[in-house]
Amino acid sequence: MKARKWTEGATNRLLVAAIVVGLIAIAMSSYVILNPQVKIVYRNVTVNGTVTQGYNITSSLLVPPTSFPDAPVITQNQTFGKRLTNINAPFNASNIGIINNAPNSYFERAGEMLLNGTLNNSVGAGTKKLSLFIVNGKLTVIYLGSITCIFCGENRWAMAIALSRFGSFSNLFEGYSSIGDGDMPTLYWAPAHYNISSTVLGNFYQSNLINFISIEDANPISGGFNLNTLSTIQQRVNQTNNTAYVDAMRYIISTQAFSGTPFTVWGAYEVGGADAVIFANNTSKEGTAPLQHMTHQDVLNQLSQFNDQFSWSEYAAADLYVAMICKTLNNTPSVCSAIPSIAAIETKMGL
Repeated sequence: MKARKWTEGATNRLLVAAIVVGLIAIAMSSYVILNPQVKIVYRNVTVNGTVTQGYNITSSLLVPPTSFPDAPVITQNQTFGKRLTNINAPFNASNIGIINNAPNSYFERAGEMLLNGTLNNSVGAGTKKLSLFIVNGKLTVIYLGSITCIFCGENRWAMAIALSRFGSFSNLFEGYSSIGDGDMPTLYWAPAHYNISSTVLGNFYQSNLINFISIEDANPISGGFNLNTLSTIQQRVNQTNNTAYVDAMRYIISTQAFSGTPFTVWGAYEVGGADAVIFANNTSKEGTAPLQHMTHQDVLNQLSQFNDQFSWSEYAAADLYVAMICKTLNNTPSVCSAIPSIAAIETKMGL
């Protein structure tokens, strides 16, 4: 009888302990969800046979719509300075091909110019080493930008051609920085709500090597640069319930390094800003007028013809991003050896 009472008592104590542990787990989970400053939990991950610290999840990636009824393509031929002609229009196949199919020789020549100091635009980036963000077993590029930001607008050209070395885009869209911030022609990863405050999530990028998670803050483009708070952006991301994007936003906050857009993570390296200032196409440094007065087709034609300071500088800026991914992947992707200057750029950057 005493044995039975002892057994019942032990069982009850175990039950109470289990309930307490469960309540603690629920409380901790709620705290992580409700407190955006909680740092995500890292564990060892293996990339190309190398074990390193990182964050490892399984999740779908968001696929955005290809149009918005409340943000249609603007077809009027507007003048520079207040130009939003063709905003949200999809790239045609030829123009997507300019991004996806550039020859490695362009990257190599631009890399050599970067190394020998013959670029007239400022190309360079400070980096900070981060723990890896792995989704579905692949390395991740993370981007937080703003459609109203002129530096984000310029930076997306270099980002897109860098990403093309590891995958391809099935869709890209014509965009602008805000009218009050240069109405500079750029590309969008997805159509934007350009008349309201919102957050644009997702893109049309495919790769067997890396993921691309894009988070784009949006405000009315008829004004000037205007960035929503990180907490507002995070609230909107959380509403998707998409683990990859929710955790990517938490990851950005956990770096405690965000000070403005663009903010990017390339494998193991954070870049807190644009990696170049490329608004000019002449011998003067960093002039703004030339790029502001180009159409999207002008920009794409220059990238395709690859015979001026603008195009050389954009490919050199892309080389910096390529170098970060190659270094993170131990230079194993074939593109890393196909562009010989990448190894020297890694050394120059101190990666």
